Amino acid sequence: MNAKWKKAAAAVMIVLSMGTVMAGCSSQPASTAKPAASSAAAPVTWKEKLDGKEVDMKVTAPPKHAVSMSFATTEMMLALGLQDQMAGTAFKEDDIYPSIADAYAKVPVLAEKWPSYEKLMSVKPDFVTGWEVPFTKRGIPADKIISAGIPIFVPDSMQDTNANLDTLFSDMLEYGKIFGKEDNAKRWVDGEKKKLEAAQNKIKDLPHVKVFVYDSDDGQPFTAFEGYTTNVLKLIGADNVMAGQGVDKTWAKTSWESLVQADPDYILVVDYSTSDRNQDSFEERVEKLKENPQLQSMRAVKENHFLKVRLSEITPGIRTVDALERLAAEMHQK
Repeated sequence: MNAKWKKAAAAVMIVLSMGTVMAGCSSQPASTAKPAASSAAAPVTWKEKLDGKEVDMKVTAPPKHAVSMSFATTEMMLALGLQDQMAGTAFKEDDIYPSIADAYAKVPVLAEKWPSYEKLMSVKPDFVTGWEVPFTKRGIPADKIISAGIPIFVPDSMQDTNANLDTLFSDMLEYGKIFGKEDNAKRWVDGEKKKLEAAQNKIKDLPHVKVFVYDSDDGQPFTAFEGYTTNVLKLIGADNVMAGQGVDKTWAKTSWESLVQADPDYILVVDYSTSDRNQDSFEERVEKLKENPQLQSMRAVKENHFLKVRLSEITPGIRTVDALERLAAEMHQK
């Protein structure tokens, strides 16, 4: 799905014309750079493409009763200190990140998965956010929420099939604008950039390694091809062996034969053992791969190069840089 265009309201443009500009991520092309709001009191507008329809969204003041319908967006908001402006969360898919556990405890949990429309409306929301799925018929259709006058925000990093870490940083800055916490957002982004730079400096002279992301299999492995996961791994010299295969998808099935031919140096095994999916443990999943007769000639299998990773660490959210820091040290022995 193509990335949406976000633009500031007319009042913000007046401020911008006076020279108060917050720069976007440097890697974003000038033609797609998003204008930034510079005042918490000014309206912030953006466009969402939901259920095939493009809709204009707007907040005229920082939300005070926001609801996050996805775990990743909940963590993104809490990392910016927005708990006092949140009326609820939903769909807790993983253990909450320790750094925001105290903040999470202050926000009501509306449902284990997605709340009903009635439950959502009972907290009088003035803003909702999450991945796109909660705003389809699987959750609460976007039209129903929008018709109640409630704006929806789906981060670009969760929609753009070419998303990268800069896309995530832009999303965090956008949350900052919407909620009047631009300083918090900039501080968080700057901090993550410094951590990543330090990790990259340790491995800058080392050769790249080839990796394969093993999510699951039903006879054929399910893995990452293009998009956010592949793009963030590149930042630590880890090249996804499934990228550039002509598969225009972020995640899809491949074949064991293709994996063997790619012969990765490391296999990143997605661990779901403490999530709501409650699948086999990391150790059990590794044993399953090691016992697969088709994989015996692979370098990663022969050298026992299996690394544990949570899905929340390699998909958009606040855990990415910490995960990259750890994975860089493990793969490059630094």
